[in-house]
Amino acid sequence: MTQAYCAYAKKHEFDAIDTIDILDCNGGDHGYPFATNFNPEVNLREVSAPGSYWEDGHWVEIPAMSIKREYDFDRVGQKDMYLLHHEEIESLAQNIPEVKRIRFFMTFGQSYLTHMKCLENVGMLSTTPIDFEGQEIVPIKFLKALLPDPASLGPRTHGKTNIGCIFTGKKDGQEKSYYIYNVCDHQECYREVESQAISYTTGVPAMCGALMLLTGKWDMTGVHTVEEFDPDPFLDALDKYGLPRSESHSPVLVD
Repeated sequence: MTQAYCAYAKKHEFDAIDTIDILDCNGGDHGYPFATNFNPEVNLREVSAPGSYWEDGHWVEIPAMSIKREYDFDRVGQKDMYLLHHEEIESLAQNIPEVKRIRFFMTFGQSYLTHMKCLENVGMLSTTPIDFEGQEIVPIKFLKALLPDPASLGPRTHGKTNIGCIFTGKKDGQEKSYYIYNVCDHQECYREVESQAISYTTGVPAMCGALMLLTGKWDMTGVHTVEEFDPDPFLDALDKYGLPRSESHSPVLVD
């Protein structure tokens, strides 16, 4: 979805894009002291890994969760967000060659970070097998078995997500900024598909991508990433099937 937002910005809003900030905000509350909204093993490994971003033609790696910003998200409010590495940055850096910087930020509450750091400090995020009472276990897999199943969070999660991209660049020789995003309500998602908004914002774009292939709107031969295709029919499908876009042409930028 965010890759399609980038393609849309490049096609309609900019002659050249200078910076891209991808902002992934989950303002939902499931009521547990600690839980993850998707596979705990994947989520915790992703968050505890070193962060990185693309700047001036090369990767900059940083310690995990070492860059923090605050942002006031539409219909969610003020949230702390942290710079992570995320896979779409890799293809965006190749397919938008003029871009000078690409960053990915995700929001986290302090309770989540405190629990995660404690678990990391005692070795529960480790992927290295250990012997426990004569049986070999992987700590993070054992932790996954202890935590609430993400699929069970739907009926008890309230609040909204806000996912989008902020761009700076040039159009007709003038500097400009642009923000495109969507807001998704956890309880509305649960009423529709009996799941919370994290699975919804993951699943609906995948469905719309499949729709583009099946209807021939995306038909290039070979292996391509989303930002290489025409974004217009894809975003129209997102608008129709539950993730309508919002826009701002004067957004607050992330420093």
